[in-house]
This record gives sequence, structure tokens and C-alpha cells, in this order.
Amino acid sequence: MIDLAIPILIVGLTLALAWPLGWYMRWAMDPVEPKPGRLAYEHLCERLLGRFAAADQDWKHYILSMLVFNLAIFVLVYVMLTTQGMHPLNPDSKMALEPSLAFNTSASYTSNTNLQHYAGERALSYFSQLFGMMWLQFVSAATGIAAVTALCRGLAGRTKLGNFYQDLWRATGLILLPLSLVVAMLLILTGIPMTLEGAAVATTLEGVTQTIARGPVGGNGGDQAARHQRRRLLRP
Repeated sequence: MIDLAIPILIVGLTLALAWPLGWYMRWAMDPVEPKPGRLAYEHLCERLLGRFAAADQDWKHYILSMLVFNLAIFVLVYVMLTTQGMHPLNPDSKMALEPSLAFNTSASYTSNTNLQHYAGERALSYFSQLFGMMWLQFVSAATGIAAVTALCRGLAGRTKLGNFYQDLWRATGLILLPLSLVVAMLLILTGIPMTLEGAAVATTLEGVTQTIARGPVGGNGGDQAARHQRRRLLRP
């Protein structure tokens, strides 16, 4: 019975959340007659980015902005991974990734495919995990949301597709960050451990010394634990 209940529950929750979440994303990404609080949020983006976020773009400028942004974040994370040993939040003294592995990882996370040819707890420092991999999982997903929003505007017959940087700002601050806070609270309530301390060294009942990796808790495969969080003590 439970084998049937689980897929029904998954499909049912998906259908139940689709309408309210879709309505909320429509409000977040394409506001109509925004109220003063929302206008203040939009103006903050314009003040931070200046002329880059001030005007609507046609499809050529929208795509160009998206490609330039993705190139910039790729280069930033590539440099971060290849200089990993110089950064803080590295209690286990992880060294830099080999250049081809850093290139593959940066390209993969920039495109939101999250291909992981390394074991997170053995290869990456906490700094690289938090400010490289986890950050890319936000901005690359926000880029995808911005792109599909622009596509929908084009299919609706609009000649101006909006502004890529404004859409990126909306997707990150109004969709992904609020959802991540909800998920983070659920992780806390279920007692999932997280720490910025280094690996723990323990002695087993057989008298063998064992090193237990610790660190930030991640999400869809690009997290601190290798193989999609399959390790002991992650969910006690």
C-alpha cells in the first residue's frame, strides 16, 4: 500500500503546489502595477546595477547580457577552485583542484547541470562549497528562470523582453531565497547536522580510527557529501 501511496503523494503535492507557486512566480517575475514596497525592491536593483538594469532589452541584448553574466561567473568560480588553498573556511587544508577538473566543474555548475566528478567532502573546502557551488546553484537557476520568463514574453508577442539583470534579481530575491529559507527551516526541524568545523576523528568499537567528514549541507548533488548525500549521520 505504501508503495502506491508515495507516488500518489508526490504527484498530489506537485499538483497542489503548481497553481499557487505558478501564480507567485508570475507576480515575482512580471509585476503588473507593483505596490510601493515592490517598487522599492525594483529600484534597489537599478541603484546597484545602474544603467545595466535601467531599460528593457530586445532579444539580442537580453541574450548578450545573459551570456556575459554566465561567462563572468564561470571565470570567477574557476579562479576560486584553482586557488582554493589560499582561501579561508578551509579547516582540512584542501588544495586547489586540477585545472581540467576545475574547468569541468565550473562549466557544469554555471549551466546548472551540476555534474560532479569529485567527492565533495574530499576535494572542496567549505569556502568553495558555500561561495562557489552553492552560489552557482542559485544564480544558474535564476538565469534559467529569467530565460524562460523572457521566452514567455516573446511568445506573448512583446517586442521588449524585459531586462535580464532585473529578471535575475527578481528570480533570486523573490523566488529562490524565500524557498531556500523554507527548506532550510525544514532541514533544521528534522535535525540534519551542519557545522563549519573540520572533519571529526573518532575511534570505532573495533578500535579503528575513522575520519568523519563534516561541513555545510547541500542539495541536488552538488553538496558537501558525495553521491547525493548518501553517508552515515547525515540524517540521524
